[in-house]
Amino acid sequence: MHRRPLTLGLAAATLAALLAVPPVAAQPTPEEIINGFEGVLGPVRSYRPSHPKGLCAAGHFTATPEGSRLSVAPVFSGQRVNTIIRFGVAGANPQADDRARSTRGLGIRFETAAGDVLDMANISAPIFGAPNPTVFLENLRVRAPDPATGRPNAERIAAFVAANPAVTRQGAWLGATLPPASWATTPYWGVNAFRFQGQDGQVRHARWVFEPRAGVQRLTAEQMQSLPRDFLADEIRARIAQGPVEFDMVLQFPGPGDDVTNPTVAWPDDRPRAVVGRLTVTSVAAGPGGPCDPISFMTLDQEPGISFSDDPTLHARAAPYAVSLSRRTN
Repeated sequence: MHRRPLTLGLAAATLAALLAVPPVAAQPTPEEIINGFEGVLGPVRSYRPSHPKGLCAAGHFTATPEGSRLSVAPVFSGQRVNTIIRFGVAGANPQADDRARSTRGLGIRFETAAGDVLDMANISAPIFGAPNPTVFLENLRVRAPDPATGRPNAERIAAFVAANPAVTRQGAWLGATLPPASWATTPYWGVNAFRFQGQDGQVRHARWVFEPRAGVQRLTAEQMQSLPRDFLADEIRARIAQGPVEFDMVLQFPGPGDDVTNPTVAWPDDRPRAVVGRLTVTSVAAGPGGPCDPISFMTLDQEPGISFSDDPTLHARAAPYAVSLSRRTN
């Protein structure tokens, strides 16, 4: 059976909630989403609008027995799966500050020996920046510069935020959380819920997070002032020169009343969890780019082991990723 790439997660200022697959009225088109980004950033032709600053790496993933039990997807077979990995920093350009209170990204392409491919894009925040594609696009549009002043209209932004308070949740979380001290020492969440079909045939909703085996380490207030703005690449290179960087992939399952369709609301920490795999990062590219550049990390599925939930932002991601990649390569 042909398997298609899968991608997940994303940050408020990054490429995410895109076109909904079902024909729902007033849903934004892929072109409208990308035009929304470019309305704020200007034409984006030489870099990706989602976490444009980044570093490519490589490694492998091995599912645990529990992962194989909970999903029949090829990536959870228990065999070693090669991976292409991209660490990223959110921001409006590839020169974003590594010390900023913004999200860090973990993009992963899994490639099984049989040719099955699974993509995912995870972020260092447990929630997304908008509850659905329409709000996501409008949040971009209100932040575009006013042609008369060359600056965004503050009153228009304030009115939009007052009417859509969910768009403030991710920013509030980032504002209250110190930035990661390393790409290797922060959790990365998928934020969207998926359906997992297990070996027993049961289908379970779950979200996932990649938890650093080195533990969570964040910058101190002093380090935010003293470290260079581009410290992350040198730090991860030095770290991997001493040995692999590892993450546990953990599924979190919803409890009664937990919303599986709204990525701006995190599920409580006491919900059931299962460690389903180990991601090991073994090498880092010598410079920017590398094999990550032509990968857009498009959101697709790997049914029946992993399939979409009814979260509209999840269904809305694949087509705009393709539009963005096409504009960069053409």
